[in-house]
Formats: sequence, C-alpha cells, structure tokens
Amino acid sequence: MYAAGGARRAAVPKQAERSLASALPGALAVTALCTALAEPAWLRLHGGTCGRQELGVADVLGFVSPSCCETVLLLRVIAAFCFLGIVCSLGAFLLDVFGPKHPALKITRRYAFAHILTVLQCATVIGFCYWASELLLAQQQQHKKYHGSQVFVTFAVSFYLVAGAGGASILATAANLLRHYPSEEEEQALELLSEMEEAEGSYGPDYEAAQQFQPPPAYTP
Repeated sequence: MYAAGGARRAAVPKQAERSLASALPGALAVTALCTALAEPAWLRLHGGTCGRQELGVADVLGFVSPSCCETVLLLRVIAAFCFLGIVCSLGAFLLDVFGPKHPALKITRRYAFAHILTVLQCATVIGFCYWASELLLAQQQQHKKYHGSQVFVTFAVSFYLVAGAGGASILATAANLLRHYPSEEEEQALELLSEMEEAEGSYGPDYEAAQQFQPPPAYTP
C-alpha cells in the first residue's frame, strides 16, 4: 500500500520557459532605447556656422530646421532603427517574462532571435551616428565661424544609451543561449508523466481515502 496518496506519484518537475536572467537585461535595453529617443542630444557641434550646438529628437521629428539640416534625413533613419530596436527588445522581454509554450515562440525565445535583432538594430544606429558625425564635421569645416577656429563633432548621451542597450541585449542573448534545455524526447516524457499525474489527481480525495483504507482481502486457506 502506498503512503498518503495510494498510487499517486511524486510531483513531476515542469520545465519553466521563463527566464529572469535574460528578462532583466532585456528590460534595461528597452529603457535605454526609449531614453535615447527622449533625450534631446544625439550629436554635439562646435566651431561651425550651424545654429545648433546639439542635434536630437526635435530635429529628427522636423520641429526645427537648422542651417545644417542636410543630415536631418539621416537622423530620421537613426530614429526609425531605434523604434525597431524598441519593438524587438520589448518583444524579447515579454517572451522572457511570460515564457509561452507555443513551438514557434519557444524556439524564438530559446535562440534569442529578438535579442539578436535588437543588437543588430543598435549596431546599425551606431554606424549611422558615426556617418552623420562625419557629414556634420565636413560641413562644419567648410563653414567655420572664424578662420582658424577649431571645429569638432562629438557623440552625445543618446549615442551611449544605444550602445548600452546593445550591450544589455548581448547579455540577454548569452543568458538564453547558454541555458540548458531538455531534449525533445525528455520534454515528451515530462509531458506524459504530467498528464498521468493529472489523471490520477482527477479522482479526488475521496477515491484516495478509499484506496488508503481499503480492508485487506478475506483470508482463504
């Protein structure tokens, strides 16, 4: 006779698809990208005739048209890739938090496809920022305020926020790819054991009590 539950088996451990180790850096990536768009400074200018010392989201959205607006279109492309990065990182964060069991979503989360896309988006933004800085530097050198004045273009806080978001996404990707997952055969065995456990538990406590206190069979010589 089995103790305290008859033929009831021990609880079958279920494989959790949620991942806090990758959700935390994913949340940091989302926050950094959103802050990068909200910050007013992408590039800082000095020494040229451009009327702005900083170029940021106001210029990207077209609220301001400075004299050096030839790179505004390029900044709009940068903003578009930032939005794509926010979408990818937010989707990856939701997958890590909720851990859906749908096969397509499970594969997407386990192989960190959304986090990898976020890294690519951040790398693209960094590349376009460097391109925009080179264009602005060339324009500033052609239109100096004074002959012999020093001209330079530097990256502002949004650039470093995007770089930080890319680094956080790399950490989230590593957390997903380095995690051990059961094989397909092991998952099928776990699901079968879980179904058997649920089927045994569906009889209710009355059935278990009846099984536990069932009298022994009559003695026969």
